[in-house]
Amino acid sequence: MAADNVCYSSMRKLSTFQKAESIATDNDSYQQFEVALTMDTGSCTDIVPDHKDAVMMVAVKQFAQEQHRAYRYLAYCTRKLFTTQPNRRFAWGLTACGTTVRACLFAHDKVLSSEAMDVSTSDGRRVFVELLTNWTMCESWRLGYDPTIRHDADLKHWEIDVYDSETQLTHSYICEDIRCNTNSTFGRHTRCFVAREKPADPASAADHNFPKVLIKDTWAHPISPGSDVARDEVAYLREIRDELAKDNTLNGTYPRLEAGGMVQIMCSDGVADDTTQLILVDIAEDTRAKVPNRIHRRIVMSPVGEPIHNLKSIDELIVIIGDVMAAHTAIAKRCGLLHRDLSVNNIMFHRDANGGVKGMLVDFDNACRIADMENMKQPDCVGTLPFMSIGNLEISGVKRTVLDDWESLIYILCWLGTFGINQADQDSAKAVRDLPIQKWQTGSAADVATLKRQYMHEISYFVEYILQHILNAQGFEELRKLFSNAF
Repeated sequence: MAADNVCYSSMRKLSTFQKAESIATDNDSYQQFEVALTMDTGSCTDIVPDHKDAVMMVAVKQFAQEQHRAYRYLAYCTRKLFTTQPNRRFAWGLTACGTTVRACLFAHDKVLSSEAMDVSTSDGRRVFVELLTNWTMCESWRLGYDPTIRHDADLKHWEIDVYDSETQLTHSYICEDIRCNTNSTFGRHTRCFVAREKPADPASAADHNFPKVLIKDTWAHPISPGSDVARDEVAYLREIRDELAKDNTLNGTYPRLEAGGMVQIMCSDGVADDTTQLILVDIAEDTRAKVPNRIHRRIVMSPVGEPIHNLKSIDELIVIIGDVMAAHTAIAKRCGLLHRDLSVNNIMFHRDANGGVKGMLVDFDNACRIADMENMKQPDCVGTLPFMSIGNLEISGVKRTVLDDWESLIYILCWLGTFGINQADQDSAKAVRDLPIQKWQTGSAADVATLKRQYMHEISYFVEYILQHILNAQGFEELRKLFSNAF
């Protein structure tokens, strides 16, 4: 791990703090250790470090035979770093089992572990000290941090840089709210920030009257898994914007791209695209080749939508569903793009000055060009489990069409009809654990497909498993009528 151009007066200080984990049992006396790297200013502080301050987690076990338990617990507690640190790209970790220490690197799809360092031997201690020294001296991006997301301690906000691949310019934004945060050790690590463009005049940095935008930050697969079909959400949104810009009836029903591209990291060798391969740059090439590559994209969009649970009534739900499917149809017909991931989280809305609602179809991460799908040897299984079409769940050889997304809409309405659209509806719902539809989000894709075939096969089954469980709250009788008429 290189430490080029190190300023020795600003080396990090490695410190530890210990917390007992609440999930520990009488049979597992595990104590959680968090390793926090902070700038050594020479000043004393009484502030106790927390997850947001930790550079990595350390799993400690008494015996070397407990290595696999240490790995499992390290993965569990490393998740907290991604949740509490908006500028976390990837994470390191350590396991200490008896006298054996291993370093772990958490990429987005795999965990890589080093050879064992036996600190009871002089060679093992030397290698371990060299590792700690590198961590105290290397660039922050090598530790897993994102230098394009910075915290301003004086103004108490995050600043986010977004590179626009179309203009090749970088724009800076001030974050006002973290709308969506990652809660997983692995995967896309999608984060959404409500922000405003950073003014040129520093004196205006605290002015909140600038237009709001949504910044989406995600680690996406550049191609569809199992195929060679490229996926590029930035390119898709650019095409949608340019094709539909003059259609006023669709304004606000899709995210308008303001800027977007791959995140750019300043390295010792210059600017580099942020990818899994950059994270693994110091790892042996044969090991890197075994790790799926993801690319780090950041997209600025407007308007800023609200989630479905902020709707006030079923009437508003029906309005936004109409808007969303109008946008879906136009995007499929005029842009040649299929969304492929309709879900309750990908349908948003915003209000106009009079309080009216406009629905918006968001998140084109899993979208695909319809023409490209013609050449897929085997359609890939993508989407959100409870809302995926049966053909999608079964990974059938039949190509995906707009009908698969319309089928997803049926499942969305069934879901919302059962669980409600907001807290007031949910408060009136009975316990959800026993509801048949609850099984749509558990088990394998094949299991969920079997259940959907059973529930939707004929009217008597649909009534038994879905219709009789629709909420009795105000407005839901309209959904009940809609379902009855559909059969």
